[in-house]
Parts: sequence; structure tokens; C-alpha cells
Amino acid sequence: MQTIMLKDYSQDLKWLQDYICFRLDQEGSNSQKEEATLAEPLSIPLEEFQKDYQQMIAPFSIVERLVILGALANQVYPTLWQAFAENKAKLDLGQFGLLKLPHTPYLQATVGTVLFLIAGNDPTQQKKTWQLLSADTRLRTSGILEWPTNELLPTLGTVLQLSSNVLHQLVTERALPVQYSSDFPATLLTTTKTWDDLIVDEETNTLLAQACKWVQYYHQVQQATQGNQRQGYRLLMEGPSGTGKTMTAALLGQAANKPVYRIDISNIVDKYVGETSKKLRRIFEIAEAQDWILFFDEGDALFGKRSEGSSSSNERYANQEVSYLLYKLEEYPGMIFLATNHATAIDQAFQRRFHSWITFQTPDKYTRAQLWQHFFEKPGYLQLDPAISQARFRELAEAANVSAAWIEQFYAYCVLQATAKGTNSISAEEMRQYLHWYGCERGYFEYNTAHLFQKQYAYEGAEGS
Repeated sequence: MQTIMLKDYSQDLKWLQDYICFRLDQEGSNSQKEEATLAEPLSIPLEEFQKDYQQMIAPFSIVERLVILGALANQVYPTLWQAFAENKAKLDLGQFGLLKLPHTPYLQATVGTVLFLIAGNDPTQQKKTWQLLSADTRLRTSGILEWPTNELLPTLGTVLQLSSNVLHQLVTERALPVQYSSDFPATLLTTTKTWDDLIVDEETNTLLAQACKWVQYYHQVQQATQGNQRQGYRLLMEGPSGTGKTMTAALLGQAANKPVYRIDISNIVDKYVGETSKKLRRIFEIAEAQDWILFFDEGDALFGKRSEGSSSSNERYANQEVSYLLYKLEEYPGMIFLATNHATAIDQAFQRRFHSWITFQTPDKYTRAQLWQHFFEKPGYLQLDPAISQARFRELAEAANVSAAWIEQFYAYCVLQATAKGTNSISAEEMRQYLHWYGCERGYFEYNTAHLFQKQYAYEGAEGS
């Protein structure tokens, strides 16, 4: 148990300590609680706090801040609750909802403690406090506090706790990377590549430039339009595998300076009724609290078309989950990227909600020539026979309709072969052999490699000569 008391939020904790003593004295003397008592001491200048704490606490009301402070005290300053044990009235600790941690001298505040501090025995104030703790309220959806996942309301004995990410960030001043789990089936998407590595046709490149502007200037657009635009930014990317959709998601995250989390849809879709929606709710709550970008890769299984006119209970529940996802797509304030191999499989109701739609084509021969050149010439590791790269790899580009991912993987295969033989030079004959071997595994260059690199082009300076 940590007992540190960082200066950045010690003023709030000091107020909570004084307010606890006041409430205990008030309770012992049976005096009436004044309504203004809660508001005045908690009106603390936010500029005195650490930036992370200021940003976290600023949106919340006075009463909501008391709940958050209770959780903070539980985890960083538990001796604060000793005031209850030492109260002059010698009231029963159970009356305040306090629990003693086993094998420690520390007490922990619960929802019952908050009810005592805020509402006392006043039924009207108790009702208002319970309303703050109900599902879909700011305290429940912000991701700051840990709550029971399957309950509309916490119990009186629910111990107040900050989420592990918020606690880690406040104590260490570093964000805690969220780990993949059944509750959060997503992983951080990163890349070491740049936009120069994403080689696409001119039309796609234009659309990518527009998407990049969206993610960079979205917040300014919202401010300029006074929030009249739809919430968030939605991008749909369609096209065959290996054409750059995932790389685009990672690069757009870099442009927006926001983490991108790639959702494992196979672990989201659940055979049990209602479980898919619960997992989605958890993902959206965490992502919204941290302002993350959500990337649904191969989203057909989740964003697929709804069944019409079916009386099957399973299909009815599946349609309900699609409806829930539509609702979240509408109201989520952050950014959502969706990638699919077939946009026609996506429900039209989803399609209408995307701000941008980019189609990634299998590269044409001119784009393939650029890709061959990019991977085999720019790194400067392999020494190729000039016959291979003549006319800027035109012959390889015309020989097979391969994707960017295939060319990149084949480049790694060539590096492997060169490393194994102890030299980085590759002859025309060796390249034909490598294309045949690798093509047999992947379905390209299986029979048509013998004729490659045999003819001479008139000149090599002009592309497409």
C-alpha cells in the first residue's frame, strides 16, 4: 500500500481530511448539515495542480470530485481515513461504510462512505448521490474509477478505486500502456515507417492527404463550427490485403499524435447473448477517457449487414448489437478507423456515418514498378544485377500482379538468401530462382521466371519506355 502524498494534489486531500473531521463533529453534535459546506472548501484553483491532475479533475462537479478524492485517498494516502477511527463520538466504523484491509492498519472508503460524507441521513441528497453513480454517468464512463462491470449501480460496499492507468499516471507521471486482455482485446498499433514508405496510386494518395488533414485539424474544425458537426472522425478503408490499410492507420495516428489501438474483433464477437456489447462498451469507455483512436481491422464480422425479417433469437440479438455499435459510432467523440476487404459487406447504416472513404487498389504496373524500386534500391543493402533493375524494374512490375506487402516480404526473403550465402550481390539467375521458390509458396512467378531479365530495353532513363 502506497502512503505517498504528492504535492500536486495534496491540497485536495487536505481539504478532504478537514471535511471528514467537520462531518464527524457535525454528526457527533447532531447539528444540521449546511448545504454550502461542501461547495466552499472544494473550490480550489486548478492552476496550482500538476497538468495531468488538472486535466483529469477539471470537468467534474464539486460532489463528483469528492468521490474521486475518496478513491485517490484509498490508494495514495489511506491514513487519511484514520480520522473516523479516532472520532470523538466513537461511532461505529460500519456506519461510515469503511472496511479494514486484512493484515494492515489501513481503512478503505466505500460507496457507503461517500453517501455519509455527501448526504448523511438526508434521503433527497442520498438519491442525488446514487444518481451520480448510475450507469452511463460521467463518473462511470470517464475511465478514472474502477467499477463493477456487470452492475447498473455499485453496492454500498464497493471500495472506491482509481483505474490502474490513472493511478500509475498520477504517481509516476507516465502513462501506463494498456495490456491486452479479455476485457480490453486490443493492442497498440505502431510503425517505424513514414509516408514515403506508403506507395499508392495518385487518386488514393489525394484521399490520404485529405484524411491526414482531418486527423490533424479535427479539433479546430469542431471549435470553428461550434460543435455542429457530427461527433468524432470516422474513416473507412477498403481494399485487398497487403495494400496499405494498416500502415495508413498507424501513420494517421502519428499525424494526429494519438495512440491507435487495433481491436481484435475475433475476441469481441461472442456467442453468448449480450457479451459482445459489454466488451464493446468497455473498449469505448477506456478509449474515450484516454482520447485514443480505435482501429477495427477486418471489421466485416462486427459491422456486417443486419438480417431482415428473421425470427431467429440469435439473429435478433445480433441485430441489437449492431444497433448498439451504430449508436457508439454516432456518439463517440474520438476517431474510429475501419478496414475491410469488401465494403459491400458493411451495413449501409455504417457506411453513411463515415467522413472519409478510401479504396486501396491492388497496385497497377506503374505503382508496382515504384514499389520494386523502393524496396530493392533505397535500402542499399542488396547489389542487384543491372538486368534486374533495368527500366526501373519495369519487367518485374509487368510480370505479376503482386501487392506492396508481397514485394516487401519478398525483399526480406532475398536478404535472407544473400545473408545465408555470405554475399549481398544477387545475379539475374539467382533472382529468377528466388522468384520461382518464393512464388511456389505464394502463388506468383510459378512458371514464368525463365524468360525474365533476358531482353534489353532501348534505354533505362524513361519510365515506361
